[in-house]
Amino acid sequence: MILSNRFSEALTYAAELHATQGSKGSGVSYIAHLLRTASIALEYGANEDEGISALLHSGDRRSRRRHHPRSHPPPMQAIPSQRL
Repeated sequence: MILSNRFSEALTYAAELHATQGSKGSGVSYIAHLLRTASIALEYGANEDEGISALLHSGDRRSRRRHHPRSHPPPMQAIPSQRL
């Protein structure tokens, strides 16, 4: 599949958004994770929109945390079991 300029724009946006972030533990640039994710998705038949989604899948969460540490959601609470 030939990717359009939309994919290139999404890649540029993701690279700018995560320019100063590293992956946990490895120190490798976080964009490497996003590229791996998009690559795997495209190799397994994802269309361009799905490839773009893979590039941007954590952009909001990680960038918001970087700029506003208290804006990410609190840890999930246990959900009580309900009888059917």
